[in-house]
This record gives sequence, structure tokens and C-alpha cells, in this order.
Amino acid sequence: MKHSANKKKFYFEIHTDEAELTDLNYRFYFDLIDEKGKILLKSWQFTNKTNCRNGIKTVIRNSKNEDRFEVEKIYDQKWMVRMKTVNSKTIAIIPKEFDTEEEAKNFIEDLKSLTLETPVVDNTKIKN
Repeated sequence: MKHSANKKKFYFEIHTDEAELTDLNYRFYFDLIDEKGKILLKSWQFTNKTNCRNGIKTVIRNSKNEDRFEVEKIYDQKWMVRMKTVNSKTIAIIPKEFDTEEEAKNFIEDLKSLTLETPVVDNTKIKN
């Protein structure tokens, strides 16, 4: 399989719901963003920031294992990608639809460059 040379700089961004919530019912999310500000990966919700940060570490660990990705053909001959944990729970989705299965698999190859040094930007005001 041929994949793109990944010289992009990625970073994770932690954020909360946009609705006004109290400190007791915040839901945290993270996105993986490229150097152009495009969202490449979106997490499911977490009940606290610590779990959200752990979710980022899980994505980094699982990005090295192709078995953790589900590539699925959807409507109009498009392809989508989901990232799963060891117990097959979906941890993140890739919001982009790919035109071919090869494009989807190339994207998965690009995610292998994620490391624990990938920056994390915290856009929340909650300390946790």
C-alpha cells in the first residue's frame, strides 16, 4: 500500500460542550487537528478532563495498530474510518469521508506518526 509522506504537524485540542454547563456536568472532547486547522479525528465524550487526556493516550497507542481501525463503505461509494479500543469500543471517528478505500488506509498510515510528544492544547477553563 502506498501512503502519503506524513510531514504534517498534528496537535490535540481538548474542549467542552458549547452549551452553558455547570462544573458538575461538563462533557469533555478532544479533536486531532492538522497544521491548517482541519479536524482529522473527533473523540466521543468524557465525563472529566483526566479521562479525556487518557483518551488521547489511547488514540496514540492504538494508532500504531491497524487492527484498531474499522474502514467501512458508506453511501455514494464513500468510505469512513472509526478507531476502536482493545475491547472494540469506538473511541474516535474521522469526520472526513474518503473517495476510496486506499485513501482511508493512507490516512490510517499517517496517524502512525502520533506520539506522546504530540502537543495537547487545553481550551477549557476547568481544572482537572
